[in-house]
Amino acid sequence: MVKPIVKVALSLKPAGAKYAFIPLHLNEYLSPKIYNEFYWPTLRKIIVDLYGQGIRSLVFFEGWHDPYLETILELPKGWGIAYFEKTDVRKAKRIIGGHTCIMGGISPSLLLEATPEKIKEHVKDLLGEMKPGVGLILSPGVADISKAVPPENLRVLIEAVEESGRY
Repeated sequence: MVKPIVKVALSLKPAGAKYAFIPLHLNEYLSPKIYNEFYWPTLRKIIVDLYGQGIRSLVFFEGWHDPYLETILELPKGWGIAYFEKTDVRKAKRIIGGHTCIMGGISPSLLLEATPEKIKEHVKDLLGEMKPGVGLILSPGVADISKAVPPENLRVLIEAVEESGRY
């Protein structure tokens, strides 16, 4: 599968593509033994081949990716972005910080259920821990934000990032 996947991704390079989006749907359900023996070697080869051709990857590590965080260190430094749905970005920073740009940190339940004050506190604390020495893209843990999220929660999220996200 490596060659056809890489070929399709590289076909977009003439159009200016700089990133390949790779959503993972199985990683959470595989044992570390199966993941490391079958799943990871193919995924690693795809990411490394694309990186060698000037295409970085944006890998959406759906679910919990905790048991496999150290495998990301097998990729070349600066290979792309690790987008985490459920894995705590603080934990990811301890393991892959300085090696890989980390994306995530905002759970959908926080935006749906927390008060604006709790959201602001969460962002301030999270950015206080994450900013030193790591690339972070603060993002909801899933690709879209529910229509049920109160508008004031989105406003306070943006305000908190603008206040606490500056270096």
